[in-house]
Amino acid sequence: MNRIGIFFGTDSGTTRLMAKKMSKKPGDVADKPLNVNRTEASEFMGYDALIVGTPSYGEGQLPGVATGVQQGSWEEFLLKLENADMSGRRVALYGLGNQDKYTAQFGNNVPLV
Repeated sequence: MNRIGIFFGTDSGTTRLMAKKMSKKPGDVADKPLNVNRTEASEFMGYDALIVGTPSYGEGQLPGVATGVQQGSWEEFLLKLENADMSGRRVALYGLGNQDKYTAQFGNNVPLV
């Protein structure tokens, strides 16, 4: 069975905490979660199954230096994947947000359709 790669971007550490909790659920098939600000594209692309997590930032914004994440995050990492072929990979996404504590970053003004 292929191993599962777990990758996260974080500012306050909550997305990292969730990644660590999720890594324990599938048992031995999940590798230790990695922060995308310390990850190379080759590590990410080494998995056929991925769990990726991010905090929410506004409406359609990626967390990164432009949104105040000092160490960088998904905004910078996705540039490394610009020419990557994601065909055949299974990807699960999770996102965290706190509209009370982080009102400026939370996508709370998204109109319901």
